[in-house]
Amino acid sequence: MKSSMTLSCLYHSSLERSLIGFAFFSSTLAALGCYFIGQYFALSVVTSAVISILFLAIYLKLFIRTYKKVINSFNRNYAHLDAILNEDYNQLVKPSYQAGSIHQLQQSLIELSEELFKKKSRYDQHIFLVYQLIEHFNVPIMVLDQYNKLSYANNAFSEFKQTQWQTLRYASAEQLGLTKQDAHWQFSDVITAQQWQIRHSEFIEQGSCHQLIVMIDITSALRESQLQAWQQIIRVLGHEIRNSLTPVTAMAENLAVKLTEPRQIQALNVISECCNYLNEFVTRYGDINKPLALNIVAIDTDTFLKQVCAIYPDVAFSCVTDAATFKADRTFIHQVMINLIKNAIEASTPPVKITLGVHKQGKVSCITIDDNGQGLANPDNIFVPFYTTKQQGQGIGLSFCRNVIEQHHGSLSLANKEKHQGAVATILLPV
Repeated sequence: MKSSMTLSCLYHSSLERSLIGFAFFSSTLAALGCYFIGQYFALSVVTSAVISILFLAIYLKLFIRTYKKVINSFNRNYAHLDAILNEDYNQLVKPSYQAGSIHQLQQSLIELSEELFKKKSRYDQHIFLVYQLIEHFNVPIMVLDQYNKLSYANNAFSEFKQTQWQTLRYASAEQLGLTKQDAHWQFSDVITAQQWQIRHSEFIEQGSCHQLIVMIDITSALRESQLQAWQQIIRVLGHEIRNSLTPVTAMAENLAVKLTEPRQIQALNVISECCNYLNEFVTRYGDINKPLALNIVAIDTDTFLKQVCAIYPDVAFSCVTDAATFKADRTFIHQVMINLIKNAIEASTPPVKITLGVHKQGKVSCITIDDNGQGLANPDNIFVPFYTTKQQGQGIGLSFCRNVIEQHHGSLSLANKEKHQGAVATILLPV
């Protein structure tokens, strides 16, 4: 009831109705005044009425002209305000009057429009600078529009996707491999999620909310510094060891030729073998972090597993697969499997039982090596170069395996089984 009364009051108190009511009231008084003035000067009733009607017509014509001008002024002001709300600052109202309240109102609207245009220009310049900065960052960055579709990205993102980002413009977040959970963006791909984290923020551009998504490689910085440190150590050790081993090997071989005592010859042969072993060790570890020339092909799962199992006839293998093929470099993945199975055998006591599995998980091939051994003594350090729990271990096998898998754009992880004895090595390879 109260709302109805308010609307009624607003309707009856509108400017248009007030002007029309005032015109009707004042014109009626003016017409009556003209009529009585005519009667006062002893004019006939008809003459007085005609004068009144003519006066009324002239009055109404002037009123209608003024009414239209006033209403048009407010309509133009309304159109100007609507343009401002839509951030269109090119439409400026031409003042209807040279002075007065309406003139002041229209001048204020013009000043407001000009000030907002200046602020928008500065904001657009800031946005332009932001996009320029994004372009020069060496981390993948993308911008999603109000519909969560790709509107912009930098060169680092193109390198990450291995294609120009313009070819992915207007692709949805799902097509880009992104999901949003609890207001946080995440990667839907398991391998990518293990290697990258997402930081995001929101900003307003042209009145719409956009998402700024920054992809952070959580392994590259630490891995790069570690790699540089180890490579420096390798260079120093390799240089010193080779300089020392070369003369020792040469002397041992020369003495072995001259001596006739079997035990002495055997001792020198052991020295030569040890020197060759150390030299091979330095060379092998020095090469494990170099880029590999991979030849990715489709590998038949059953044939591959049979070849691997045939190398270890004393091990009780069981194979569980639901993928006919997977993609990898045949030579390197074969070497990785041999290293991982060898580790599993060395960690187990007879009878050794190992389960090999190859499964498809969406766009990922999952290869597992499940053993019944003693498990991992220190899972946190298994990939640290030179770290080993074996008495005669070198601590480079798992580093080599991880390097090979990561150059496949995959991941390698090892973990102890929760409910049973043993460990599981898991290789994730992109399909």
